[in-house]
Amino acid sequence: MFSYLLPEIKLSLEFSERKFLLCIADIILIISGIVSSLWYWAYKTGRGFSLQLLSAHSAWVVAMGIGWLVWMFINDLYDLRIAVKVRRTIQRIGWGGAIVGLIYLLYYFLTSPLPLNENTVSLRFAPAVAILNTTILLLTWRLMYALVFGVGHACQRVLIIGAGVTGTILAEAFKQYPHYQAIGFIDDDRKLHGKVCQNIPVLGNRHNLSADIDRYNVDEIVLAISRPIDEELLQLLTNFHERGIAITPMPVLYEKITGKVAVEHIGSQWYSALPLKKNPFDTFNRIGKRILDLICGTIIGLVLAVVFPFVAIAIKLDSPGAIFYKQERVGQYGAKFTVYKFRSMVQNAERNGKAQWAVKGDARITKVGNFIRKTRLDELPQVLNVLRGEMSMVGPRPERYQFIKELQQQIPFYRTRLAVKPGLTGWAQINYGYGSTTEDALIKLQYDLYYLKHWSPWLDLKILLRTFSVVLKMQGQ
Repeated sequence: MFSYLLPEIKLSLEFSERKFLLCIADIILIISGIVSSLWYWAYKTGRGFSLQLLSAHSAWVVAMGIGWLVWMFINDLYDLRIAVKVRRTIQRIGWGGAIVGLIYLLYYFLTSPLPLNENTVSLRFAPAVAILNTTILLLTWRLMYALVFGVGHACQRVLIIGAGVTGTILAEAFKQYPHYQAIGFIDDDRKLHGKVCQNIPVLGNRHNLSADIDRYNVDEIVLAISRPIDEELLQLLTNFHERGIAITPMPVLYEKITGKVAVEHIGSQWYSALPLKKNPFDTFNRIGKRILDLICGTIIGLVLAVVFPFVAIAIKLDSPGAIFYKQERVGQYGAKFTVYKFRSMVQNAERNGKAQWAVKGDARITKVGNFIRKTRLDELPQVLNVLRGEMSMVGPRPERYQFIKELQQQIPFYRTRLAVKPGLTGWAQINYGYGSTTEDALIKLQYDLYYLKHWSPWLDLKILLRTFSVVLKMQGQ
């Protein structure tokens, strides 16, 4: 009788639902771990726990809470590919607890002016308990998530209509995202029936759809066809939608799970590659972006002033030549400007005057250059371009005119990336890094188009935090 009141709850949560679940549970557990430690300290010292007590210690409570969330974020623990891997989860949360604990020790035992007595020792013990509590709670929850949602029965079960190149590209992407499981392909081409593409069988044609959906308990149908949908197929999809089956175009799902726009597979849906919808708060957002550029630019400028003598001396001792390297790049709306970097290659690296891609293991890169590229220190002088308004802190990588001239003829929508200011860092840079081929340029464009379509102050902040993680891990190239 309760089946009418409580509908069946499916374990195969949507992509966005999983991220929300991870985030909200982390916040609740972090707050619980910190507040419970403060309650324990109040209990041990005979004080009553109250809002006044919480307010009095709000500084370390808030700092620790934000610190944990930032650590989880910059270590990709909200990347669903990482969240289902037990070993990586344990390592990254464990390191988080150790680093938060080290910061706590440095603060309370090196800078705190409080004299050591019974009360202050127990107070200093409260943050230690909070770190331990939070680490245990987060580890327990994340392990439960990985064990429950990282298995087959928790996947979003998908049927792909279209076993061509577009469909197989999506199936290939699913291999990296275990929360989606491709059950099979549906294709009207009888020659494909019974064959296997990307280890996924071609089940049959559209007339088998209803039976296949019931047999495999399908959650979602993905349209991976570039031609217009005919009336018969449209009616079938409408019927399945009424039954609660999600109907999703391939470019939309591919964009959602990979953070890229499938520019070479959109077919007649060309509009899905462009940011056509105007944000009603666009003017305020752009003002906010410029303010963020000035604030971050000033901070990075101070960092540049501190590290400049050391980097300059290292470059000079390592190889003969100038300290700085300048080059003409193309900015917003195709405007040319001069970009500045610390020299990381030998002097006159392009002796024939022809633009060359930098490749992995490039022999032109010096020893010091290899280090400053990995730590992104070579990019610091570009803060001058940011402060002058030629670049932004976040945006597509500024490219050379010669490369743009070539790539725009080979890759559709390539010049679209010139609609915004180039960035010191960007969505493509943190997800893919440097490119040295036309194929690399295509992948980076996919990321750049995603950034253009989904740009917001929050996305800029997300990219800046991820860039900080890249710098700490020395993942630059």
